[in-house]
Amino acid sequence: ALGNHKNMARIEFQVSIKAPIELVYQVSQDYSVRYEWDTFPENIALLNGAKHIEKGVCVSVIAKSGLNMEVEFVQVMPPTTAAIKMTKGPIVLQGFSGSWVFKSIAANETNAKFIYSIKTKWWSVPLISELIASWYFSKVIKSWLNGLKAYCEANA
Repeated sequence: ALGNHKNMARIEFQVSIKAPIELVYQVSQDYSVRYEWDTFPENIALLNGAKHIEKGVCVSVIAKSGLNMEVEFVQVMPPTTAAIKMTKGPIVLQGFSGSWVFKSIAANETNAKFIYSIKTKWWSVPLISELIASWYFSKVIKSWLNGLKAYCEANA
């Protein structure tokens, strides 16, 4: 689903995963297994000596496409929520933030919802650039959800 929220393009997708919420959350935030289910990143690294994810921790993400971004965790509430905001990114992006929200539906079923907001720079013709960015990140987010679902269901 695409929409506009406070002058930012908003992207939201969700999927039901047949696995317990604790497993889904742990897999989603464990970078040692991230490459097994996520085809997007070339490299993900915790910055400034951080050893684990918590509020305030910054992460560098280099995508296989060449996209390079640094994000900061602004909310970490296991096993339900992890949220980030961009601190450094591609020149075309003015703002980028995302939340991964998990809700237990049953003992072995979890709803995973990924919500992202994107704002491009004013000089980039926002109507067009936000449509392109929304299309690109919609593909990425669907891939994340499908990969997370397949990995968690295979390991539940």
